[in-house]
Amino acid sequence: MSDALTGNVLPPDWPEALRTLAQPHRLQAGQALFVRGESPERVFWIERGEVRLQRASHEGRMIVLQRVRRGFLAEASLQASSYHCDAWVAQEGLAWSFARAPLLAALTASSALALWWASRLAQQLRDARLRCERLSLHTARERVLHALETEGRDGVLVLPPRRKDWADELGLTPEALYRTLATLQREGVVTIEGNVLRRA
Repeated sequence: MSDALTGNVLPPDWPEALRTLAQPHRLQAGQALFVRGESPERVFWIERGEVRLQRASHEGRMIVLQRVRRGFLAEASLQASSYHCDAWVAQEGLAWSFARAPLLAALTASSALALWWASRLAQQLRDARLRCERLSLHTARERVLHALETEGRDGVLVLPPRRKDWADELGLTPEALYRTLATLQREGVVTIEGNVLRRA
C-alpha cells in the first residue's frame, strides 16, 4: 500500500479535514489490504476497482461477505481491536486510506465532520439493505428492474464496464443476465446503449 498516485482527487463534497488525512494507493489484483485478526491501522475509501471482504468457513471454503467497488471499507473496525475478516483486491484500481488515530481525533474534534461521516455510513447501510432486498427477489427480471428503480436516476442506470461484474452484483450468471436484458429489450421495457440501461 505504499504506491502513492498523483493526479487523483477525492470527491468534491468531502470535508477539508478529511482530505488532509487521505493517502492515495494503487490497488493491485491479488493484494491483501489487511487480514483477519490484525490490529486495525487504517480505514479505506475505494474509489475504483473492487475489494472483497471475505472469511474462511470451518470447511476451508472462502465466503465473500461484501464486495466494495466504491465506498468505505473497514469503517466498522475503526473502534475495534482487530479486523474481523480479510480484505482482498479482486480488481485493480484506486483507494484512499486514512490512518486510524488521526481519523478518530478529527472525528472527535469536529461535530460537523462526525455528522458528515455518519451520513455517509448511513447511506452505505441503505445501499446494503437495497442489495439484500434485491437478492431476495426470485427472478432475474425482478432483480434487473429493481436495480434500475433503486440505483438509477430518472429511469437511467449506468452499468459496470463488464456485464459479468453486474451479473455478480445481481447474484446471476452472465448467461441469465444476457437473456433477461435481451427479453426486456424485445418487450420494449428497456433500451441499452453502450453501458447505459434506460427504461423505455
